[in-house]
Amino acid sequence: MRSWIILTIVGNLLLLGCAEVRYVKAGATQEDFETDKVDCHNQILMSPSGVALTRSTMGRPGVGQGIATQSANQQAHRDVERCLEEKGWARETESK
Repeated sequence: MRSWIILTIVGNLLLLGCAEVRYVKAGATQEDFETDKVDCHNQILMSPSGVALTRSTMGRPGVGQGIATQSANQQAHRDVERCLEEKGWARETESK
C-alpha cells in the first residue's frame, strides 16, 4: 500500500514536469486570471462541500489522513478548474 502511494505521487510529479498548463481567455490579462482564480478558490472553500471535505480530514492521524487530504485537494482542484471554465477560461497545455 505504501509503495502504491509513493508511486502515485512520483508519477504525478513526473507528469506535472512534462507539461505546463495555462488558462486562456480572449481579451483577458494575467491579472484577470489571477482575480478569477482567487474568486474560484474562495467559492470552493466557502461551499458546503469544501467545508465538509476539510472537516473530514481533521483530527485523523496517519496514512488515512494523507489519503483523505490528497483526495480532498484533488476534488478542490477539479472544482476550481470547473469554476474557471464557467468564467470563460480554457486550459491550454504546452509540452516542455
